[in-house]
Amino acid sequence: MGNTQRAKDDRLLAWTVLVLVTVGLIVVYDASFPVSGFWQIIKQSGWAVVGLLAYMVGRRLSLIALYRGIPWIALLTLLLMLATRYSPWGVQRNGAFRWLKIAQIGPVEITLQPAEFGKIVLVVLLARLLCHKNLVSACKPFKEYRLPWVLAFLSILAAAGVVVGVQRDLGTALVFVGIGVAMLFTAGLPFRSVMMLTAMLAIAGVALIFHEPYRWQRVVAFTQPFAYMNTSGYQLAHSLMGIGSGGIWGTGFGLGRAKEFLPAAETDFVFTTIAEETGVLGSTAVIVLLALVLWRILLIAYRTEAMFPLLLVGGIGTMIALQSLLNLYVVTGSVPTTGVPLPFISYGGSSLVSLLFSIGLVQKVSCNPMMERVKEASYARVAGRRGDRGASVSRREYRRGVA
Repeated sequence: MGNTQRAKDDRLLAWTVLVLVTVGLIVVYDASFPVSGFWQIIKQSGWAVVGLLAYMVGRRLSLIALYRGIPWIALLTLLLMLATRYSPWGVQRNGAFRWLKIAQIGPVEITLQPAEFGKIVLVVLLARLLCHKNLVSACKPFKEYRLPWVLAFLSILAAAGVVVGVQRDLGTALVFVGIGVAMLFTAGLPFRSVMMLTAMLAIAGVALIFHEPYRWQRVVAFTQPFAYMNTSGYQLAHSLMGIGSGGIWGTGFGLGRAKEFLPAAETDFVFTTIAEETGVLGSTAVIVLLALVLWRILLIAYRTEAMFPLLLVGGIGTMIALQSLLNLYVVTGSVPTTGVPLPFISYGGSSLVSLLFSIGLVQKVSCNPMMERVKEASYARVAGRRGDRGASVSRREYRRGVA
């Protein structure tokens, strides 16, 4: 290993995520039991186990292999997103085409939501496109070539366009666009260009709202939720009543009433149950835990010395931050209602597995001592020292996924 010292996982990040997942399982059981009995918590517990395996895969995955294979992974993910509508395995729910049916076990239907995996795939793809020429390029503004900028912009448009046009999911499209704009800015896109791009995308978003009548109805209900309590403002009105009845201390675990009125209370509006039954103290604790996760991720990104892992970790942090803020804004009536899960807590296997895989990648960057070896090998090739054994990565190290 030479003079490179082996670092350790970020234990505070790992324990915080574990606490959030545990809280999520408890709240999913509480919110879903009156309607679904034990089925939802059994399914979510199974997905949590799969997510733990995904975390270990992300922790061990070779960044070199990920760097090289991400274009094909992105193409496969795009096809899966299209298959939600144009294949016999696509599942339609409430007018949206977001799921693929992968199995049926008794009365339980196992589905997959490709767009949730598409978020992390977009992060990795943009990190590759915007990291200069190779995996270990230094952290500096990227302005030399136009083609990577164009390819990155087209990737963002393709991902968001498929989600909106095919799956009719504007909330996830907003997360895609937010991730893309933030990563373009991190890679060196001038602030003026970022603002122009944001304005163009905002105009497109307004046009999409007017294009679908139900989206415009949600905007109207957002301004007066209790006036439309029996129609388009139903979810928001009951969410606000639930949060308001929680007060400071909450009504007590299992004693909330909002979950009896909210459709699928364990999914996008799960925070309402937390706020109602645990009050300001419990809901604040969840927000603090999410902020702690973001702080550790951004700290790891700050300490990174190469552009690819910087963009990778920064993009994952942006993804979690956007989802958290958008979900909290929706349930508190700060923005019109749209479907975005609360990270690590809301019911949903695809979201939980993809998030835990992402945290595994962050840990990989945090404790990857061999990245220095890859940089040494890259510098040795540039300097023509191909025979320098001290500045090379062995095949055994590569197979172990150390880089």
